[in-house]
Amino acid sequence: MNDRAGKLGRKIHDDMAGLVREMLSRKPGGHLIEPTLKDIVLELAVSVNDAEGSALRFSADLIRDIDRVLDDAIQHVAMFRPGRTFCHRCGGPECEHAEPPSSRHVFAGYRPTGTPVWKDFAQLCLEERHEQVDRLYDDKPAFLTLVREPEALRLDLLPAFRAKGYRLHGQVTAGFYTVPGNTAAGRTVLALTFQVASASGSGGRKRFGLNILGHTPQEGPFPWHRAVQWTQSALATLGRSRQDDLDHRVEGILSGLARRLQQEQRSRGRRTRHAEERHGSGNRPTRKALEDLEEAGGDDFCLDERNGTLVVLGQRGRTHFFSADGRLVSSVRYSRDAIEGKLKNRLWRKAAETEIDTVRKKVAARDGDSVS
Repeated sequence: MNDRAGKLGRKIHDDMAGLVREMLSRKPGGHLIEPTLKDIVLELAVSVNDAEGSALRFSADLIRDIDRVLDDAIQHVAMFRPGRTFCHRCGGPECEHAEPPSSRHVFAGYRPTGTPVWKDFAQLCLEERHEQVDRLYDDKPAFLTLVREPEALRLDLLPAFRAKGYRLHGQVTAGFYTVPGNTAAGRTVLALTFQVASASGSGGRKRFGLNILGHTPQEGPFPWHRAVQWTQSALATLGRSRQDDLDHRVEGILSGLARRLQQEQRSRGRRTRHAEERHGSGNRPTRKALEDLEEAGGDDFCLDERNGTLVVLGQRGRTHFFSADGRLVSSVRYSRDAIEGKLKNRLWRKAAETEIDTVRKKVAARDGDSVS
C-alpha cells in the first residue's frame, strides 16, 4: 500500500508540475518568474463521499488557484526590482526614472505625473531640518536616518497617475555609509533608501516587500544586513494584520529598522576605533596583507574595475583590497573558481605594472615599511 501510495503521489506531483509549467508558458510576463520559480503552495479540498460533480469542482478550483498564485508572483516581480523604485508614470521599475542618479541620492517622493524624485541625502536632511545635518559634512560624515510616512511621499502624486496594485507604505533613508571608492581619498559615501511596499494580486491579496534603493557595493558583508533580516521577518507577519492596524504596524517596523541601522553603525564605529588603537600601538592586524603584497608577483595583482581597488592574491585564497592611497580596505578568502569568475565576468582585470608600483609606494609611505 505504501509503495502504491508513493507511486501515485509522484505521478500526481509530476502531472501538477507539468500543468503549472504549461500555464506559466501561456501567461504574459511568465518569463519574469520562470527562472526563479521553485515551489508554489496550494490549498486543495478532495471530496471523499460526495462523488457527483466533485472531480469537476476539484479541477476548476485547482486551475483557479494555480492561476491566482502565478498572477500574484508575476505582479510582485513586475513591481519589485532590487535597487529600483516603482515609477507610476511608466508603470514599473524598469525605466530611467526608477534608479538613483548617484550614491548620495535617496528617494524623496513623486512628482504629480508619477515619476520618482531623487535628492541628495544631505539636502533632504537639511529640508527636513534634521538637528544633526551639519555633521554630514564632516571629514568623517555622521550616520543619520529619516523615517518618512507614505502620505509625505505621495503628497504631490495626482490620483489619475497612481498605478493600481502598488502601494508604498513608508521608508527609511540612511546615510552616510563610507565605502571603498576611486576618489582621491580612496573612499566614497553612500546613502540608501529602505522602502516597504506591497503589490496586490487577485482578490486584493497583498504581498509585502522591502526594497533597498542605492548604488550598493557588489560584495558584502553589508553593515545593514542584520537590520534588513529583522525587517523582512517582521514584514512576513503583516498578512495577518487588520487593515485598520496595518499602517501602525508598518510604522513600528520602520522605526525598528532605523533604530537597528543606527545601533549597527555605532557598533562598527567602536570596532573601527579599537582597530585603529591596535594599529597605533604596533599590534597591526594587516601583517598578512603586507606580507602577501611584498611576496606577490605580477600575475597576483588585479584591479577591481568597479571601485579602483588593487586586488592582491595571496596564499590559500587570501585576497586583499588596497585603495589608491595605500589603505587596506578589506581582506577575504576566495576560491580559485570565484577568482576566475570575477576575471571572466570582467569585474576584475589584470593590473598594470604602474598601478602595482603606485599602490606599493603608497603602502610603504603609509606604514613606514619598505615594500618593493
